[in-house]
Amino acid sequence: MGDMAALTSADSRLDDHERRITALEQGVVSIQLKLVEVQTEGRMRGERQERDTRDLKVTTDNVKSSVDDILRSVILLFRGLKWSWVAFSAIAGFVAMYGDRLMLFWRHLSQ
Repeated sequence: MGDMAALTSADSRLDDHERRITALEQGVVSIQLKLVEVQTEGRMRGERQERDTRDLKVTTDNVKSSVDDILRSVILLFRGLKWSWVAFSAIAGFVAMYGDRLMLFWRHLSQ
């Protein structure tokens, strides 16, 4: 009977250790799964940040290109206005200098 009690006591201690080992293994597996989940989430977040950074760079380049186009257009417009004022001033000066002779010339042509 003493042997039986010792075996039962040893079996219960063995069962207790097995339960603890099983619980520990389940805890380790749970931690490993959580670690994989966190790593996957971090990798996805990193990929998303890289994609967002790439998209932002493309958008910035597009905006910069558009601003450069607008600035070139404004410069071209101002050059055109400058040359139109020069042409207008030259014509106005020509008419001011030779207005009387031009009127006589046009009258002579129309007769």
